[in-house]
Amino acid sequence: MYRAFNPLLGVFFLSLSLSGQSVFDALYGGEVDRAVAVTLTVPLDSLAARSAHEQAGQLTFTDHNGAPRVFGVEVSLRGKFRQVRCGFPPLKLDFAKGELRASGMTTHDKYKLVPACYADSTAQALVLKEYLAYRAYALLSPGAHFRAQLLRITYRDAAAGRPDRTEYAFLLEDPDEMAERSGGTEFGDSLGLTPNRYVAAAEARHALLQYLLGNGDWSLDLQRNVKLVELPNAQLIPVGYDFDFSGWVGASYASPSRQHGQQSIYQRVYLGYRQSDRTLGEVAQSFRDHRRELLRLIGDFELLSEQERTVLQRFVKRFYDELGTMTADTSLELYRQLRGETAAIIPPGSQPQYYGVGAR
Repeated sequence: MYRAFNPLLGVFFLSLSLSGQSVFDALYGGEVDRAVAVTLTVPLDSLAARSAHEQAGQLTFTDHNGAPRVFGVEVSLRGKFRQVRCGFPPLKLDFAKGELRASGMTTHDKYKLVPACYADSTAQALVLKEYLAYRAYALLSPGAHFRAQLLRITYRDAAAGRPDRTEYAFLLEDPDEMAERSGGTEFGDSLGLTPNRYVAAAEARHALLQYLLGNGDWSLDLQRNVKLVELPNAQLIPVGYDFDFSGWVGASYASPSRQHGQQSIYQRVYLGYRQSDRTLGEVAQSFRDHRRELLRLIGDFELLSEQERTVLQRFVKRFYDELGTMTADTSLELYRQLRGETAAIIPPGSQPQYYGVGAR
């Protein structure tokens, strides 16, 4: 039955929302290797059949205060490539805003769930490495990044026709939530942007982070695997996500971004816009300042095997060795050194002048 809206009740719910945590806050912890136990109950046959329809599900977990939490969620598939290649697809969890308000939580309601591609130890290592990439991103870009929370998730069949399946996965916070934490709002109209719309240091930091990860699978001009945060002064900060095609993760199904000049996923290609030596030098120095912390982040992550951690640390050390050589060579513009052999390649959808081509 229809009921008239009560303004006082609306104010009450609004005050709860503004003062409360988000679902992500209730899960998130600072400990990198802490996996929160959650159960997602959903029709598993429908997910296995790659149904295009949202599936009604339920997410249960215990929050930081030890209180049990139960939320209804609409579960849908996402990630076109992984849907085709993976035995279990990545998912989007859509919470009901009314239920969030009634629980005293903010109305950030859309979260990406990144599961293991297959039910084996190799796939588990890949999802753990991608999760660790988000934690590395947060270390090197504390002002603007997607928070990622590691989960020990049990998938439970709503029809009780399949056995429970428990494994590692991770959850990414809502883009609006990330933008608010970064001091702005999510920016959606991204067509026709020019480099001067971006905060120079933020653009360089994002590009150097992607370079560190060995990720060529992104584009500012095409807005691929990047979210934009608009600050009150209308300038933009790019924030990257989806790192499964990076050399950091090293997935067997990943292919290099040949349109960017990348011949192997382990080859680093710099796709940032042309920036001054001062801007790039300051960003590079901030990366060097966190070198020890980054290597420790990897070394202490014992959910990965010692061999996996050693390989990943070597990959990172090569980045720092290369960066040290570049910054020591003052005879050549740092941007040119980062672009290297790909200096003449213009990423699809972009303009040569954004990359200094023709302006030497």
